[in-house]
Amino acid sequence: MVDASSLAADLCCLRPAAPVYRLAAYGEPGAQAPSIPSEPVSCAVAIGAFDGCHIGHQELLRRTVAYARDHRVAAVAVTFDPDPDEVVSSHPALKLSARCDRLRALATSGVDAVVVVPFTMPLAGLGHEQFFGDVLAPALDVRAVHVGSDFRLGARGASTVDVISAWGSERGIEVVGHDLVRDGASAVTATRIRELVAHGDVRSAAAELGRRYLVRGRVRAGRGQGTGMGFPTANIEVPRGIRMPLDGVYAGFAVLDEEAGYEVWTAAINVGIPPMFSTSSLSAGLEANLLGYSGDLYGREIAILFDRRLRLSGSFASVDELIATVKGDIDTTRALLGDARTVIARD
Repeated sequence: MVDASSLAADLCCLRPAAPVYRLAAYGEPGAQAPSIPSEPVSCAVAIGAFDGCHIGHQELLRRTVAYARDHRVAAVAVTFDPDPDEVVSSHPALKLSARCDRLRALATSGVDAVVVVPFTMPLAGLGHEQFFGDVLAPALDVRAVHVGSDFRLGARGASTVDVISAWGSERGIEVVGHDLVRDGASAVTATRIRELVAHGDVRSAAAELGRRYLVRGRVRAGRGQGTGMGFPTANIEVPRGIRMPLDGVYAGFAVLDEEAGYEVWTAAINVGIPPMFSTSSLSAGLEANLLGYSGDLYGREIAILFDRRLRLSGSFASVDELIATVKGDIDTTRALLGDARTVIARD
């Protein structure tokens, strides 16, 4: 069975969220968000795209916060929206987290604030001098920069950690390139976690994320056959660009945002269109049976947490064989994770 604190960690609800500020897009008219202080804030910054906000990112943020506390300045996470490779790459990587989940993870990491820099082609062409001087300086008095050792900035990645460090040393700004966190022999990176998810290894992905893998989408009308078979499912449309796990059946949880907090239901989850219904335009690539739930979910946003894979997708000789198999999946999910509704308080 799963305790509430584990689910709270999955949903980044273990500590209050810091404020999130969005800067004006570089090269476009418009003032900064009015909530940003008029005087630049003295701070140590951690900079990155932070897709998935995995354990490597979390360690970088932890060290940034520790430095900030020691030097009595604010700790600020600086990230980009959209992810830079969505702007500069013709084949951007599928993402591990939606924008809202990435910002939530950053805001609850222990930093004092999150600053979002709109990523545009004009910004992509800036060197580090312009980035720090023209983009960040109006809002942030940067005293230290913390990044991963493989961090690169600017056109063609010309601004490496060594280059930025040399620039910073002339201005009294400490620049630290931290070694990447490792899981065994491999560095923990968003690329590696995407590969784990793509192969259906959501438990290894969770170990490197520091929480269960989560995707979210909106419930839409489906085939309507699940109810008649004894296991109604929510058919979930996930936005394009999100890395889905390998087709198969998983045990996990479904999360609804209710007035009382996040309502979490144990769920048997199917990823991929079932071969038996592949010709139906109403078939969804993500379906979840919420154990014990009886309400109307159409049109609602729902988040899915993947705990483990139960089996690969398969074809069935008959509808009766399909029903028996799915009911078995539901029974296995209940045995593994229970079927109690859990409510997680929001901050």
